[in-house]
Order: sequence, then structure tokens, then C-alpha cells
Amino acid sequence: MLFKILIADSAGKDAGNYGKMPIWAECGFEVTGHVTELSAAVSAAVKQECDMLVCINRQPDAIASELLQRLSRKRRSIPTLILSHFDDSRVMRECFLLGAVDYLTEPAEERDIRDALSRAAEQLGKHVMRVEYLMALEHSLAMLPYTDDSASLLKKLREFLVGVQGMTATTELAADYFGLNRDYFARYFKKHLGMSFSAFYKGFLMEYAKLLLVSGHYRVHDVSRLLGFSSTDYFAKIFRNATGKTPSAFKSL
Repeated sequence: MLFKILIADSAGKDAGNYGKMPIWAECGFEVTGHVTELSAAVSAAVKQECDMLVCINRQPDAIASELLQRLSRKRRSIPTLILSHFDDSRVMRECFLLGAVDYLTEPAEERDIRDALSRAAEQLGKHVMRVEYLMALEHSLAMLPYTDDSASLLKKLREFLVGVQGMTATTELAADYFGLNRDYFARYFKKHLGMSFSAFYKGFLMEYAKLLLVSGHYRVHDVSRLLGFSSTDYFAKIFRNATGKTPSAFKSL
């Protein structure tokens, strides 16, 4: 699965040529369409019909600044690459302040487009990870028993795991967050939630791994690395024990 690009070209002359460039696919993107109306580009971005915008900026209807301003008013943050026929430092500065991933003067060098796409892919990847992480967390927490005694524990557990995304949440780290020694925290957790913290966390990681795999944006070894496993083989073993399938087989479903 590739990140989807929509090309906005008010002149309607160059979108087709840009869309045929092989560099998009090489960098993990695909051009899924183009529009000539500014409102159509904003609508597609707001409705999340595309992951990235490429705006071709032409005189006299230079639309780059207006496009980014409208997106800002809609509170929609989306990587946007500006390809402009003219070099205007004021417009360029405004576009960067409004969040453009890059502003390239035509004819743009392929290496500059590649660099811009690399930054965009990094932004999009972080967004995918954050969304999938929170989805996996909510699913895993929902599987735990909710009682008057466990309510405050579950609330604090969620706060802890939201705060440690990108880190390995060990029992020691969790105990420290709760202000308890390791052994007491382990007994407290198991008493109220019916399992050890390490068992819960392993199950949560597998839920997160499943969502990352089916997102289509990560290979098996990427997921293994992102989740902090020492090797892809070890990750595959743990994943298979938890799901009954290898990561590759699950990804291809």
C-alpha cells in the first residue's frame, strides 16, 4: 500500500506529466488523481481522501499560499509539496510557515523531490504509528476487567502507555510511574486485572503489530524494529504464538 498523492494544478497543464514520474512509487507514494479547483483539493484533504498534496504554483492563479491557508483554517495538517514556476521569497516563506514540506522552483531536481518525499513519508509514518498505537491501546484496555477497584488503575495505565510510545514499557518503568516498588506493583496489577503487567504489555504489542502490518506501510522487519524486538525472527516467533500466523501471512490477509 502506497501513500496517496493528489496533484492540485489550477492551470491543468502539468499534472498529467508530473503524475507519470516514477519517483513517486520509488519513494512509497502513488498519484491517485489531480484537480484544478482549489476547493476540490481542500475538500479531498479534509475528507482524508489523500495523504499528501502536490501543488503546482502558476501565475496568474498562484494557489499555494491560499491552499495552505484554507487547510490551516480547516485544521487539516497534510504534507504539501509546492512546485513553483517562480521564485518569490515572500510566498516561499509564507508557505513554509503554513507547514509546506518543501517549496521547489522548477525545473525541480529529482534529488530535491526525493528529499521532500522522504520527509513527507516520515511525517505520515509517525501519524500512522500514533493512530494505530492508540487504537491498539484502547482495544487492549477494553479487554481488561473494569470495576470500581480497577478504574483508577486503568486510567493511570492508559496515561502511562500514551506517554511511553516509542519506548519499551518494562515492569520496572511502570512501577516507577505508579510510585510503587516493582514487586508490590506486580502483585497489585495482577490482583486487580487478572494478569501480569508483562503479559498485558506483550498482548498490547501484538495488537499494535497487527495494525501496523495491515496498514500496508510497514514491512515485517520494520514492525519488529519499531516495537523494539532484538530480531525479526524473535518477533515472528512471539507473533505466531499470539496469533497462530506468521507476520508475513497476517500482513497478506
